[in-house]
Amino acid sequence: AERYNLETIGDLKQVEDQITAGFTLEFNDRQDGYQGMKEVYDLNLGEVRTMDPGLRQGAIKDGSVDIIDAYATSGYMVDLNLKVLEDPENLFPPYQGAPLMRQETLDRYPEIKDALNQLGGKITGDKMRQMNYEVDYEDRSPEEVAREYLVSEGLIEE
Repeated sequence: AERYNLETIGDLKQVEDQITAGFTLEFNDRQDGYQGMKEVYDLNLGEVRTMDPGLRQGAIKDGSVDIIDAYATSGYMVDLNLKVLEDPENLFPPYQGAPLMRQETLDRYPEIKDALNQLGGKITGDKMRQMNYEVDYEDRSPEEVAREYLVSEGLIEE
């Protein structure tokens, strides 16, 4: 992305013949994947290699491919210094975490709802990537990372 000054998915058009993509078979074939990118962004990437999800990370790390499909909140995005390309045409739905719990739990502890709603719109993709990186690569506990985040946002006290 840095070499070609890529910021958006549409920017791939200028280098489509020069790059190799590593996509999962599912992403390659889906309308909300590469097929949609071809239609919405008029892309026709020079070479697309389909691979198992676990192989994409190694393929981009060793330079076998130039771009991959990935979950934008994965910790390896930080580890490999990968850039998330913006999607100005909104081809891909936003990835937003949501609290899930049993109704009986909420009935028993209704104050949970207000506490969880304080998180709405606060955790950006960058923040989630960084927190996942700290858990996956720095061997920190999810509880420790979450607590640190909540304190930094002023949502809980130390």
